[in-house]
Amino acid sequence: MYILSQDRKVLIQFGGEDGFTMLNVTRNFGGKEKYAIVAASAQVMGLYPEEKNAVDELSKILTALEEDRKTYFMN
Repeated sequence: MYILSQDRKVLIQFGGEDGFTMLNVTRNFGGKEKYAIVAASAQVMGLYPEEKNAVDELSKILTALEEDRKTYFMN
């Protein structure tokens, strides 16, 4: 599945031989938005004001994967 970042500037392939295999929620220090969804511990895919918002977005990505969707646009 391809995932387009929240700012629509980054497209990653999730899974597969060359794709990222991990997305995680992490605290974003020093910014207005306090939590981030990060791909492969390096690429910030989205920023959120609260941890719950980031976890909810990650849950939506999981649902898209389970539905075998080909693309996902982050909110």
